[in-house]
Amino acid sequence: MPPLMAKVTKPPRARRSPDEARALIVAAAERVFTARGPDAVGLKEVAAEAGVSHALVTHYFGTYDGLVEAVLEGQSQAIRHELLGRVASSPDEGPAAWIAHAFATLGDGGHGRLLAWAFLSGRTERSDFFVHRERGLATVADALEAWAATQGRTLDREQLEVDLLLTVTAALGYSIGRTVLWGGLGREASAPRDRRVAERFAALLLGPGTSLVPAAAPAKGRAKRPPAR
Repeated sequence: MPPLMAKVTKPPRARRSPDEARALIVAAAERVFTARGPDAVGLKEVAAEAGVSHALVTHYFGTYDGLVEAVLEGQSQAIRHELLGRVASSPDEGPAAWIAHAFATLGDGGHGRLLAWAFLSGRTERSDFFVHRERGLATVADALEAWAATQGRTLDREQLEVDLLLTVTAALGYSIGRTVLWGGLGREASAPRDRRVAERFAALLLGPGTSLVPAAAPAKGRAKRPPAR
């Protein structure tokens, strides 16, 4: 009688909650998008990276567009929460430090490139795109108004929103084109140069009379003496 072969037992499959499964897939998609770009991969590649079935990815996100939006939404929330945390916990840092932080954060992890791809592909034009639902920039503007109130100042809300849009636009544009733009100057992009760009932009944006910096009081001239008779 041939010897009995040992029975091979498979390790039990990990049971995850729906939230855990979604987070696992989003994290895998973020890694794949950052490494290869969103146009070069599909749901199957993301499923393989996450170690789950293609059907599970489809179950939670429906389409490729749904997965891209989930990644962008998660990245945007993380960036916003970190910035709001700094404004709340380190009010003495001031706007210049927060602008530099925005430049550094938006340029990290490929968020700017992925968001630019979503812009150019028309995905952000939908009325139900997460940006329109969350209105995250309005939340940041609210936090800056609250910070100004602690300084005894009232901000012009409309001007504040314009300055906020300028900051985000500049930071995203720089994060996308930093390598080629510095290359056009015959130089290589680097962390010290990134800091100089952010500092220079902050200096331009935070000049006297802008939303976050009060206008300088007009100089008082000396009273003229009446002409001698």
